[in-house]
This record gives sequence, structure tokens and C-alpha cells, in this order.
Amino acid sequence: MRHLPAFATTGVGSLPFTAPVEAVRHAVNAYDIPFCPQLPQLDGDMIRSWLGADPTGCGWCPDRDRQRPAAWDAFVAEVAARPPAHRTVKLQVTGPVTLACALDRAGDETPALAAEIARWLAVSVREQLVALRDHGLDALLLVDEPGLAQVGLTAADVTVWDPLRLASAAGWGLHICGAVPWAVVDAAEPDVLSYDLTHDRLPVAARPVIGRLIDRGGRIAWGVVDPVAPGSVATAAARLAAAIAAARHPGAAAASLVTPGCGTGRLSPAGERLVAATLDAVARVTASAVAAHDGSGDAAATTSS
Repeated sequence: MRHLPAFATTGVGSLPFTAPVEAVRHAVNAYDIPFCPQLPQLDGDMIRSWLGADPTGCGWCPDRDRQRPAAWDAFVAEVAARPPAHRTVKLQVTGPVTLACALDRAGDETPALAAEIARWLAVSVREQLVALRDHGLDALLLVDEPGLAQVGLTAADVTVWDPLRLASAAGWGLHICGAVPWAVVDAAEPDVLSYDLTHDRLPVAARPVIGRLIDRGGRIAWGVVDPVAPGSVATAAARLAAAIAAARHPGAAAASLVTPGCGTGRLSPAGERLVAATLDAVARVTASAVAAHDGSGDAAATTSS
């Protein structure tokens, strides 16, 4: 992941389009790190896309293929024909803890159930990772665990993600929309931490966690734009600059990626395009500011799709 440019933009995963080809072209053209779109209107929400209409009963039927999202074939064709210069793309998978919580509403067996689900998820996603590798592309695997802080996992439970950690040679990460359980993230040692900076600012306790992530070559995907209320470029850029400063690590800027706070599947296509354009402008403004401060654009170079 060291070859990814600083302040590269990427989406969280879900997009509001109903046509897979349109969604894929947007994900490839509007973002520096292309990602395979999850389309709620075609795939269902992040729980139903894996477990069906009745999560407690799994809702499986033989005519459903949950190993591949609706946009998969279009995505592979597009990135194979027009790969990014850094040759890294992103896949998202609904996290095993999130799926376990949907199945085990009492919560008593969530860690054990999550470990079983993680093995199943790793098998399901491995085919996609291999297919991308066959096209000369590295696939960063982001595990979506939106409400992780509410589950009550401890540092001892982080082995639940081991099958997914091992599945992707290009690295793995956690995306957390809600409050971040920093001790759990620290113990899990993801290669990427993606979180909603607009709602969960950087507390003092997070500094050493982010410092260790950067020291081992990881990246922080700052969720600097609230998809529901994107706000101005200046506000989002200031939010990003404040987070980098608060991290108090000399490598924080170079380790930064830029994302929305969460997926945009519930927006209109026009709303998603506004979010993507805002992120692109924030990345450019921040990269220029860092380059001006450092006297060199090398460390903060970013790409433009």
C-alpha cells in the first residue's frame, strides 16, 4: 500500500445507482482508488446482501449468488481495461461481527459466531481476489463493521478477522461508521482504518493507535464528508487538516486517504456525484497545502482520475 498516493480518494462501498455499468464507471472515474460498488437496490442492504430477506433464517434460495455483487462483472471488465496507475482496487465485505449480530440478537455468542462467519466470508471473497490478481491488480479488502463499539468485543476477540486478514495479499482494513473502539482496532492491527471523522473526532486515546498504524505502513481513510450534508470544500479540508495535526505523527499526511463518512447508497445519483466532487476538491486543496508547507509536492502527490 505504500505506492498509493497520499490523499487518494475512494468510496466506502454502496452507491445509489440502479445500472451496474453506470455505477462502475462512476466508481472508476470519480475516485482515485476504484472500488466494486455495492448497489442496495440490486444487492439489498449490507445484511440482506449476504443473509437474504430474513437474516435470522438466512433467507437463502438457490437462484441467489451472494459470492458476487451485482456490479462484479462490470467492475472486473472496467478495471481490467483501465487499471489505475497504482494498480490497486478496493473490495468491501460486510463484517463477520455485523453479520453475527444480525443472527444472534441476544449477543451472547457473537464472537464465536463471528469467527465461523469470517471463515465463510473469506472463502466467498477469495474467488474475487484471485480474479483481480489474475488481471494484475492488487485488491485491498475493507471489512465493514459499522457499529463495532456497541458489540462489546475485547482485544482478545480480534482473531475473528484472521481469515479475512489472510485472504488479501494487498492488505485488509476495517471501516467503522460509528464510534471507534480504539483498543480493539489497535489489537486488530488493520492495514487501513476507515472511519467517520465527521461524527467521531480524533480523541487523545486514538493518537498512539494511529501512530502505530502509520509506523507499520498502514493508512488512515479519513471520512471527512458527511454524505447527507456534504458542506463546503473548505470545511471538509479544515476537518482533515485538523485530524492530521491532532494525530501528531510526521507521517500522518502521507498516510492519509480521503473518503465519505459512510456509503452513499441511500442518496440520489446526483447526491453521490456531489460527494465525490467534494472529496476530489478536498484532496487537491489539502495536497497543495501540504506541498506548500513542505516545499515539495512529492510526499503529498495525489492522482486525478
